Amino acid sequence: MATILLIAEEGRLLEQLDAALRLLGHTVTLATEGQMGWMLFESTHPNITILSLDFAKAAGIELLRKLRASDPAAVVIGLTGDETGEQHRAARELGASVVLQSSFMPADLDQALRQVSPSADSVGLSACPTVSVLVVDDEVQILQLLRKTLEGAGYQVREALTGNEGLRQVYAQPIDVVITDILMSDMDGLEMIGELHRNFPKVRIIAISGGSKYLDYCAVAKMLGAHETLNKPFELQQLLEAVARQVGEMSQSDIRTTDPPA
Repeated sequence: MATILLIAEEGRLLEQLDAALRLLGHTVTLATEGQMGWMLFESTHPNITILSLDFAKAAGIELLRKLRASDPAAVVIGLTGDETGEQHRAARELGASVVLQSSFMPADLDQALRQVSPSADSVGLSACPTVSVLVVDDEVQILQLLRKTLEGAGYQVREALTGNEGLRQVYAQPIDVVITDILMSDMDGLEMIGELHRNFPKVRIIAISGGSKYLDYCAVAKMLGAHETLNKPFELQQLLEAVARQVGEMSQSDIRTTDPPA
């Protein structure tokens, strides 16, 4: 089955498509606005992108143009509610693989996916490297939730229950992004962030914290080298957006090149 990026405004269409695609066994990542869709496209390299062309001010067509310019081989299915046929023609001229009217039936979507899906031999053989993410948290339930969310977005995910184990993993293998809790039982996350910043300057660091009325841990984490912070509780979409932003700051040559220092 395919990894699919679905870019559409929040609403009934998005919900129906998400449910239908998951029912068909596909892995789906959602983006409800164009900029987030672009960042997820760049960071996760989906097998198929399904893009609503009905964003205001022709933003859907412009995003399609941007996607095709970035990757002319990308598989993009356009969705349009425009009955004049203008969006349909523009999308096909820009190289959309398939364009469906938004009144399509589930069978039409299934047929379109079968038409454009990569063959079994080519699935996963993207020329772009997979982004490696390490999640560090001493709560098993949080680890499992974050891992499932990130894997669903196409990232290669590793996990650690302690700060010391997290550091061992970074020293042992290439890691691109580290998401770490700040308050942990064995090692203060701030200490871990400081060491990562000193010894692995290419690793992007996202710190998460439940906060404290006595100390702004997130502010301290940024001072020590964290590139971004999230206060608990946060929405999973916020986490995906943060990871996408950090991956967007990396060059392709940086990805999976976090070798241990000599």
